[in-house]
Amino acid sequence: MDSRKLKKQSIFKASFEESLNLEDDGFVKLQQEQHDRTAKFFKNGYASLWFRIRSLILSLIFPVGFNFFLLIVSIEFHESKTLTLPIAKHESLTVNVFLILVFIWFSFIVIGKWVKRAYLLPYRYQFHAFTFMVWFLLEMDLVVFDILLANLSTFEIIAIYGIMMIATYMLFTIALAGLRKLMYAELSEDTFLYKIAKMISLYGMAILGIGIIIKHILGIFSLDVSTSIKAFGFLLLWIFCNIVVVAIIAFIGLPYFLQAYYKWKYPEEYREWEGKSVEEWYGKKYLKKHQEYLKHE
Repeated sequence: MDSRKLKKQSIFKASFEESLNLEDDGFVKLQQEQHDRTAKFFKNGYASLWFRIRSLILSLIFPVGFNFFLLIVSIEFHESKTLTLPIAKHESLTVNVFLILVFIWFSFIVIGKWVKRAYLLPYRYQFHAFTFMVWFLLEMDLVVFDILLANLSTFEIIAIYGIMMIATYMLFTIALAGLRKLMYAELSEDTFLYKIAKMISLYGMAILGIGIIIKHILGIFSLDVSTSIKAFGFLLLWIFCNIVVVAIIAFIGLPYFLQAYYKWKYPEEYREWEGKSVEEWYGKKYLKKHQEYLKHE
């Protein structure tokens, strides 16, 4: 038996032929539809004027607008006199925190301008969409953290975040194992850890609801039953949202951007594989400064 198949391979060290196996990933195929729609807006390394205007409007509405809305929600929660649940005295999501996150997100956009090869531009655009999703989740987590801080003990908060971290680890374990199996035909070992990972991925929400905070929410809170149930449901929804975003990153984002990495690593091989001309593949804008690629025409 090939010893290479028994050893865990790095997902970043595949040959060109092995990287082609990523095209068989179901989630990559799913994301490919959105990728192809985005690619239509880029011609010769330039985004169309309409696409630039649309991107600016969508950036103001979604990444900036939605996250600013969460900032307003956080401020309103802390200033409200009628809020049913207690909330921490000092807010975690402040104006300064919001501005720092805005700066980081726009920094990614500026850094992304260094990616100029035409075939990578749709990946660059999708990367900004993924970072917006992470940014939104982070702000939501800060707002929820203020509520948890005022209602749960330190141990219970640590337990909740601990379980979420374990779930994150398990999801990425499953995703990486799937990618290695797909790329290298690596043998899958049904280890105890892998079985636990599968169990958590399938029944995670049931496990999260057992014995961690039910008693505290239903018993220690000075709330009526209806409010307690709503609070518990809200908590489960928040945990579920975190796990869903992690799953999206692990099972959709990771293989999708891994494919972009290999297209960057093996540009000529992929160009020939997809049957594109040098100008179609790299774009006129990129070729103006990298005329050495014209010799491959």
